[in-house]
Amino acid sequence: MEEADVRVWEKKGRSDILKWIRPRSIGDGEYAYDVWIDPETGEPAERCPWLEKLPGTNHYICQIHDVKPTICRYFPASVKHAQEVGCKGFEEKGKA
Repeated sequence: MEEADVRVWEKKGRSDILKWIRPRSIGDGEYAYDVWIDPETGEPAERCPWLEKLPGTNHYICQIHDVKPTICRYFPASVKHAQEVGCKGFEEKGKA
């Protein structure tokens, strides 16, 4: 995930999101960021902690849509990609 996303969350005081991020040094004072690491266990989350299923439906919404990371803005890349990875937040029109 991109450092710019982390900076946005810091600027907006989104400690709720930041606690799910783990920086990794990649040398020369630069970092990469692992995303959606459970703050209680230190293990990667099985799914995005911000994806919420709407009651009584097969539809999902992003709880942090206004500040979701860049990587999420472009996921999935296509219907085929969504099907390949089992993306639960994506449905083809006409299917429920």
